[in-house]
Amino acid sequence: MDTNLVLRDGSTDFTADESLTAVEIGPMLRPMTLNVQVPEVSAGGDTLDVELEFNDDGSTQIDNANMKQITAVGTYSIPFYTHHKYLLVKLNGTDGGGAALDLGALKVWISPAGRYDAVGDN
Repeated sequence: MDTNLVLRDGSTDFTADESLTAVEIGPMLRPMTLNVQVPEVSAGGDTLDVELEFNDDGSTQIDNANMKQITAVGTYSIPFYTHHKYLLVKLNGTDGGGAALDLGALKVWISPAGRYDAVGDN
C-alpha cells in the first residue's frame, strides 16, 4: 500500500467530524477506490457519512460523491474516477444516542480499483 494514499491511519479513535488532508490524485488514467475500515460502532447505533470532494485547488469543491451511510463494523469501498486534480474526504459521524460518538481506530485509504487492465492479464 502506498503510504501517501493513507488518508487516516487509525492511530487515533474517530470521535468527531474530520476533513482529511486533500491529496493530489488526478487527472486519472484509471479508476481508484476509497476504502474505509470501521472497527467499532456503539450499541446506540453511531453512523458515518463519507463524502468525496473533487477540486482543482485543494479546497474549492467542483464535484462530489457520497458513500452509502455506514452503520456497522466493516470495511467499505467506493470506486471513483475524476479529471480534477485533488480529492478531499470528509467524514461526518453521528452519535446514535446514549454514549459519545466513537467509531474506534477508523482507517481511510486509496487503492487501485482494478487489478487487471484486460482479459487474460495476470
